[in-house]
Amino acid sequence: MRLKDKVAIVTGGGGGLGKGISFCMATEGAHVVVSDWKMDLAEAVAAKVKDTGQKSLAVYTDVRMSDQVQNLMETTISSMGRIDILVCCAGVMGYDLRGEESEEPLTFENISEEDWDLTIDVNLKGVFLCNRAVVPYFIKQRNGKIINVSSVAGRQGNEILVHYAASKAGVINFTQGVAKYMARYNVNVNTICPGIIYTPMWARGARIMAKAHPAFKDTGISPEEAFKAIVQSMIPFGREQTAEDIGRAAVFLASEEAKEITGQALNVCGGMAFD
Repeated sequence: MRLKDKVAIVTGGGGGLGKGISFCMATEGAHVVVSDWKMDLAEAVAAKVKDTGQKSLAVYTDVRMSDQVQNLMETTISSMGRIDILVCCAGVMGYDLRGEESEEPLTFENISEEDWDLTIDVNLKGVFLCNRAVVPYFIKQRNGKIINVSSVAGRQGNEILVHYAASKAGVINFTQGVAKYMARYNVNVNTICPGIIYTPMWARGARIMAKAHPAFKDTGISPEEAFKAIVQSMIPFGREQTAEDIGRAAVFLASEEAKEITGQALNVCGGMAFD
């Protein structure tokens, strides 16, 4: 019970990765506010958290909108009494505007301005808005933990999803700056860089990549086979990570065991990246 009676906000908490983080936080004693723009998913996760014996509520939030982010903080305070942990997990993968049946190649030239704007707005601006909104509470109480979810894609450029990689690189750099600023207030700010996890987002990605990734062109490969090929070629351990792997890392960074860790980016990726 390393997080006993702490109050944690998890943005993107209704998704596969956010769900795993929320459950791990709850099993370690935290009360969890599940934030998402898909309320049916958020409410389902909040209900499961309550089944563990912890308090939970679902809050509709589009992290691109500052007024909604502020409402998330105020609702948490009014319902839970405090905020101790913020996990920024809301994200998109960069092809959300592409139809799954499209066979247009996934290449740099085919990234539209709309793709770019959505990816940067959710993955980077959303992290900025959530961090900025929670900071006054953490400064006042002289304590708090911020965990921003990046990706190993943020460690180096990606020729297929350059906009996604750029957004996640921005999260790493942004986190370092906020960590320096918040250290004077005894607030830890860190990043987790997941590897490849078979979430609903990745499941959709596998369906798209099987049709449009240049490496799979005209192969007739299935989405499942495409995902397996990506895992085998990119992860030294040869296996994908799980949402609980990321959740356990988040619990550690949110606990007092990590009180001397700030400004760091922790890879949880089976050896995909070492920087």
